[in-house]
Amino acid sequence: MNWMRKWKRLRAHPQIIQGMTLGTLLRVLARNRFLVDSQCLGRLAYLLVLGVFNSLFGAYESLFNARAVERVKLKKPPLFILGHWRSGTTHLHNLLCQDNRLACPRAFQAEFPHHFIFSFTQAGVSVFDFIAPSKRPMDNVSFAANVPHEDEFALAAASAVSPYMKTLFPVTDDNTHSCLDPRDLSPKALEEWKRAMILFLKKLTLLQPGRVVLKSPPHLGRVATLLEMFPDAQFVHIVRNPYDVYLSSHKLWKDGFAHAHLQIPKSDQIDELILSWYAELFALFERDRSLIPPGNLYEMTYEDLVARPLETLQAMYEGLNLPGFGPFANRVTAYLGTISDYQTNAYRLNDAAREKVAERWRSTFERYGYPI
Repeated sequence: MNWMRKWKRLRAHPQIIQGMTLGTLLRVLARNRFLVDSQCLGRLAYLLVLGVFNSLFGAYESLFNARAVERVKLKKPPLFILGHWRSGTTHLHNLLCQDNRLACPRAFQAEFPHHFIFSFTQAGVSVFDFIAPSKRPMDNVSFAANVPHEDEFALAAASAVSPYMKTLFPVTDDNTHSCLDPRDLSPKALEEWKRAMILFLKKLTLLQPGRVVLKSPPHLGRVATLLEMFPDAQFVHIVRNPYDVYLSSHKLWKDGFAHAHLQIPKSDQIDELILSWYAELFALFERDRSLIPPGNLYEMTYEDLVARPLETLQAMYEGLNLPGFGPFANRVTAYLGTISDYQTNAYRLNDAAREKVAERWRSTFERYGYPI
């Protein structure tokens, strides 16, 4: 019975960076001096086993698919969804993926970037769905191998350069590879990240020739780098009431990221990380937003998207001069019907937390007109 309980717990709270090869995982462990807390050794064993499989399947894919991937030309600039964690980026991503001219990374592809061309089969999907939870633990959004997913998991697994390295090592920080600002990365680390991004996009394009739409909260701080790589890229920025973001971010860490830790942090460390990441990401976005060419940035609020989805999406399509809203609107309407019974989490904020958030995130309240 003990193993059954462990299996259910693992399935309910899987590791979030499952796609590293064994070599990459060992390299990350070495960067953090192999400091893994004893209560996290089971998680490490799981990642080591997956690392062996990822290495073997990745070698197979490289052998048989590398030339095809190399020949892919990225002719269509990506559409990037920008937004802090828990700001509605997943909902917006799911909506945009109803447009059949857009190509979205699927959960299987994002979790296993080294070999999804080879392994993203019916058998692979069945195994993934058997192991993965049917709903995300932090918000009960449906989850499966084929649902749209965040590209940051692929980039973290492929390059080991991502703020998500701190979800594995929240105490030692892996800080040379987990910076929010790409300018703070070493030239080598930044190049590794760029190579991972290009390779991931080429693989996606090989399987899905449409324009790729990506969503990753850390992209909010990467606008300058993304424009260097894709000068014609377009951006949709979604914001949400900061108080809701703060409480929802704590739930994300408690019910999601915490189960990926290989080190156990103190609770105040996570609170400070949430507060500081938010402030830094918005500061980076404000620093670089003027670099985006006119007509290539559209901003919306989560509240508008929920209250008036079709109107908000139409304004976005017009603002970015995207064609084909009519057929897309029909598919959005059908999709919204399938999630009509979904209930968002309810949050209550105590006075001390409210005062702290208002003080630390005041610029965002003022910039986007949310009442303090």
